[in-house]
Amino acid sequence: MQQPLVATNRLLIYGATGSTGTLLSHRAKAAGLAFDIAGRDDQKVAALAQELGVPYHVFAVDDATGWQRALIDKACLLNAAGPFSATAAQAMEACLAHHVHYLDITAEVDIYRLAETKNEAALAAGIMVLSGAGLFVSYDPLALHTARRVPNPVKLRMAFRYTGGFTPGSVASSANIIAAGLLVRQNGELVKLAEAPAQSFDFGDGPQDCLLTPLGGVVLSWKSTGIPNIEDYFHMQLPAADAASETAATAPPEEGRNKILAEVTDADGTVVRSLVDAPPGYLLTVESAIIVAQQVLDGVYKAGFQSPASAYGEELLQLLPDTHLIDL
Repeated sequence: MQQPLVATNRLLIYGATGSTGTLLSHRAKAAGLAFDIAGRDDQKVAALAQELGVPYHVFAVDDATGWQRALIDKACLLNAAGPFSATAAQAMEACLAHHVHYLDITAEVDIYRLAETKNEAALAAGIMVLSGAGLFVSYDPLALHTARRVPNPVKLRMAFRYTGGFTPGSVASSANIIAAGLLVRQNGELVKLAEAPAQSFDFGDGPQDCLLTPLGGVVLSWKSTGIPNIEDYFHMQLPAADAASETAATAPPEEGRNKILAEVTDADGTVVRSLVDAPPGYLLTVESAIIVAQQVLDGVYKAGFQSPASAYGEELLQLLPDTHLIDL
C-alpha cells in the first residue's frame, strides 16, 4: 500500500444530486468524511451543499477548468454521475492530470475495460483507478475468497440476485450493459457469444434461472483472481410493493436481500460455492463506496488499475455492515 501524493484527506463526490449521489453524500456526512460535492445543476448542488454544510462546485463533465478547480487539495474523486459512459472518461482523465485517486460506482463492463486501459498512466501518476466501488466491493472479494478454496481454480461463475428497483441513472446505464453483449472470459481472453441459455443457481431457497449478463466479473474478477474462464449471471427480484417506482431503490430489508453466489471449479473437477447475503437495493452500493473512499482517504490504496479485491483482498467483506459470507 502507498501513501497519498498530497497532504489532504478530502473527497470530491461528483454527481452528488442524483438519486444515488444524494444517498452517498448523506452517508459521507454521517461517516464524518471531509468532502465537497459537485454536479451540473447549480440550484440542486447549492441546495444540497447548504443542507449538508459542505463546499460545492458546479461544472459540466467536459469542463477541464471546472475539474481543475474542484480537484484542488482533493485526495480522491467518487464519481456517481451515471450513465458512466458519459462521464467516466472525462473524470478519469481529470484525476490522472491532477494526481487524484478515481472511484466510481458503475456496473457498466465497458467502463471497467476503460479503467483497465489507464493502468500505466495511473502508475505513472501514483494514483489508483478503481471502477466498480459499489456492488463489486462485495462481488469481487467473494470471487477471490471462493477461488482460494481450491488449489488450482480454472473456472468462475458468478450469479447475482438483485432485490430492489433502479434509479434513473441505473436505468440509463443498463442500456450500456446490454449493448456490451454476452461477454465471457475464455482461456484468458474476452469473447462475445452470439447466444447463451439461462443457467440455474440456488441462492438458498431453490433453483432460479439467471441470464448471462456482463456485470464486470469478466474484467474485475479476472484482475483479482486470474481465473481464465469467467461468466457473470443476473436475476432481478423486485420488491412486492411499488416495484416500478424510483423509491424501490431503497426498499427496506423486509422486502428481501441481495444474494451473490460464486461457483469455482478446480482443475481436478472439484466445485466449491460461496454466497454473500447483503442488504437490498442501493444500500449495499452506498455503504460499499463510502467504505472504499474512507480507505483511500486514510492512505490505503494500490496505484494503477485495481479491482476492489485486488486492492483490498477478501478482507474487504468484513468491513461491510449487515453482509454475511457463507461457504456452501
